[in-house]
Amino acid sequence: MKHFEDIKDDEIRIISKQNEPFYRKWWFWAAIAGLVAIVVISLLVTHKINRNLAATMKATEVENTPTPIQPYTPECEPASVLVRDTSINDVPLRILIPVNAIPELCLGIPDTTDPSLILGLQAADIRADNQKIVGAFVLEGEMLSRGSSKKGYCAIMNGNIQLGMAESTPLLEETTVKDGYFFRQYPLVNQGVMVNNKPKNKALRHALCELNGQIVVVSSLDKESFHDFAQALADMGVNNAISLIGKNAYGFLHDSENGFQSWGEDIEMWKQIPDVNFIVWRAKTNNHPAPAIH
Repeated sequence: MKHFEDIKDDEIRIISKQNEPFYRKWWFWAAIAGLVAIVVISLLVTHKINRNLAATMKATEVENTPTPIQPYTPECEPASVLVRDTSINDVPLRILIPVNAIPELCLGIPDTTDPSLILGLQAADIRADNQKIVGAFVLEGEMLSRGSSKKGYCAIMNGNIQLGMAESTPLLEETTVKDGYFFRQYPLVNQGVMVNNKPKNKALRHALCELNGQIVVVSSLDKESFHDFAQALADMGVNNAISLIGKNAYGFLHDSENGFQSWGEDIEMWKQIPDVNFIVWRAKTNNHPAPAIH
């Protein structure tokens, strides 16, 4: 310690301890830990926000997208009517999808207590002057009425429905040969294009439609013009469609899920009209296989 003894009375010397490196300081590692915590929390919060945003966008997309029509239900399932509600161009619609059932026409009021009949709607119009069927009508191969004032048609053979628009079609004669069914109505959609019709009034509308390879019934839930109803069907993706009797026409569905439901005017009124007619769907049996998918 000799160098201390060499300090003179008027001399000052500063003696210091060498500083430790900053990475050995406690506050340095505390700061690092804090930054790591902030980064981790930020990542978690961002992930949660993105997940919630994605869920919200998906829910909004589903809400604004019409419910798609599912492919034909497997044959092992019982006959039923699937009910789907949607809205196109602010036109609220109800889609009725017959499953594992065979379409046919009937003259007169169908037996609504028959559990094998799962769906029925009035088909061809009735003339006001003589209460006869308007246009060509074939019932199990028998021609009951003729005429083509309405260009839309429905032909049923071997459980398959074909819809179209034409003043004349070979399908009419074919239904008479094959014990099929045939009737005419206003065309609403032809090959994906909306068809205009003369009636301009607004009423509840019903239509027989070809949609995504299936035959379905689409009804308006509000009173609509033919134009707006047909345009909504075309915009929904319907390929072909013809009108069914609208306004207060009688209709019903009957299955295990929905029970029995009916709509329209009292059925007793229609019993007074001998030529009132319906298109109905009957639960398929071994003698009536399910219709083919086109």
